[in-house]
Order: sequence, then structure tokens, then C-alpha cells
Amino acid sequence: MRVTQQDIARISGVSQATVSRVLGGDDRVDGEIRDRVLAVMKSHNYQPDVRARNLRQRKTHLIGLVLKREQGTLKGDPFFAMLVSEIVDALAGTPWHLCVDIANDSSRQKHVYDDLLRTRRVDGLMMVEVEPSDNRILALKADNFPFVLIGNASEVPELNAIDNDNVFAGKIATQHLVENGYEKVAFLGGPANLTVTQDRVAGYSGIVDQPIIRYAEFGWQDARQVALQLLRGNNRPDAIVAMDDTMALGVVQAARELGLALGDDLGVVGFNDSSVCDLIFGGLTSVNLQIESMVRWAIRRLIQVIEDEPLTGPTQDTVGCQLVVRGSTKRRPTVGAR
Repeated sequence: MRVTQQDIARISGVSQATVSRVLGGDDRVDGEIRDRVLAVMKSHNYQPDVRARNLRQRKTHLIGLVLKREQGTLKGDPFFAMLVSEIVDALAGTPWHLCVDIANDSSRQKHVYDDLLRTRRVDGLMMVEVEPSDNRILALKADNFPFVLIGNASEVPELNAIDNDNVFAGKIATQHLVENGYEKVAFLGGPANLTVTQDRVAGYSGIVDQPIIRYAEFGWQDARQVALQLLRGNNRPDAIVAMDDTMALGVVQAARELGLALGDDLGVVGFNDSSVCDLIFGGLTSVNLQIESMVRWAIRRLIQVIEDEPLTGPTQDTVGCQLVVRGSTKRRPTVGAR
């Protein structure tokens, strides 16, 4: 009969948790107790299972992803559904798995990261939606903890990071609207402190003469409220570039409530080219950001960092983007026009 970890604990006169700590190399275990447990393992030819070997090697084969969202909102966010799906697909066939946590504010986020660093329950982290001078990055670097960033790392050039050219993405979305005859284009951004918001605003601002910029929390509900205020105002835009497809959906809902025809009365562009785009009659014009390419680069690099393998290629890279035009930015010809 195979000797189990419970058997080792009983024979050694310690708890199973102590045996687990010995297997994990926890230096807080008393030296005499550790020696006794190891001696019992040797005398009974104890062979730890895969999980125990992972503990001894200080490997969980878990990759962490912490999302800053209100609890219950992820199910309505196609970007993170797409992101998580791409990560899971990229990890398929490998010994690595994904661990997802949610932090709905900065203090909770700090607690989550402190817990991950202290307990080492994941081997590495993927970061998204960073802020300039992000304290999470400082904490991870100080602890020499493996992580890769999906986002703008221009302020910390030594980081491993992959990003879109979000300035260019904001530019082509806005330029498309201007070239299609929209004269008063507004930008509805996500949280203003995020670098991705700032980059897309910069691209938008480089095209329009008189920027109209508003900010909202991620999700269609808050975007709808801000869009309603914007579209009811005296300086009503005839087109809106929204931070992502979900927020664009909120803009579309606001337009419907006000009796505005999508495309004719109001042009709308989103980002991510997600499944939301096909839920809108005529389709939502959106910028495809090649999320799959970013995720696969990030996964490869993170595993290299965790395994302390030689790094090949640049530590930071950028993927391209492409505008996918649909009905939300197509105006019907004016009656009588030739």
C-alpha cells in the first residue's frame, strides 16, 4: 500500500500541515521537527505526488490575473471574457493554469497583490490596465516577483511588456469619423488615470480641432449615463469614440432613448472588435487590437521569466491594430444626392 502524507504526519507525530510545510521548504518549521519528518519519509520510502513536488520546488504552476472591476460586472464585459479565453487557450496543453482574482478599488487591489506576494500561491502575474507610476509594479519589482505587463510600459523600459499603439488606435478611430463627414466628434474614455485611456485620448486629440472629452467607469451602464448627458447638452456631438465596445453599447443605448439614428444622427466607434459588435443592428465599427497575439506573447515571456530561461527578442513589443468598419459609422445618402 502506498504511504500517504497523512501516514507520514501520524508516524512523525505532527500535523499534515507541518508535513506540507516541510515538503514546501518552509524555513519556519523547527529544525528538529523537519529532520524527524524527513527521516520518516526516508524510512518509509515516501514518494510525494505531483502537487507535493510542486510545493517542494516552490512551483504552483498557476499564473495570476487580477482584474479591477466591481464584483458581478465581468459577465457583461466582453473584453475580459475575450482576454481570459485567450489566456486559457494559450495555456492549454501546458502544465500552467490561470488564477483570476477581482479587486474593485485600489486598497483592495493592494491587499490582493500583498497576499499573492506573501503566500506565493501563484508563480507569476499578468498585469493589465496600469497607471503611470503604478504602485503594483513597484511592489512586484521590489520583491523580484515574475510578471508581464499587457499595456504601456514606456515609463519603465526594463519591464517585460506587450501593448497596442493605443495613440494610433485612437487616431484611426477618430480619423475614420472625420473622413466620413462627422463634424463634432467626442471621446468617451474609461478611468482617466489609466495609461490606455490617456493614450487613446492623445490619438483622438491629435485629429480634432476642439476636443470634447468625457470619462466614465468601464461598463455600459455608466457609459450610457455619461452619453445621455453629453447628447442632451447644447454642444451635442454627431459622433462618439468610446473607450471599448461595451462602453460603445452604452452610447448606442443612450442614442436609442433619445431617438437618434445610429450612423445618420450619431456615429459610434468602439475598441476590441468583440462579439458586442454584432449585437447592434448594422454592426458596431470597432478597432481590432489583436488581443490573441498580445496574450500569446505575454504568456511565452512570463513562463520564460518564471523558469529563469534566457530571454529572446525584445523585452517590450507592440502589435498592430486595424479598424473594422460596420454600420454604426455609415450614413445613408441624402435624398436627391448624386
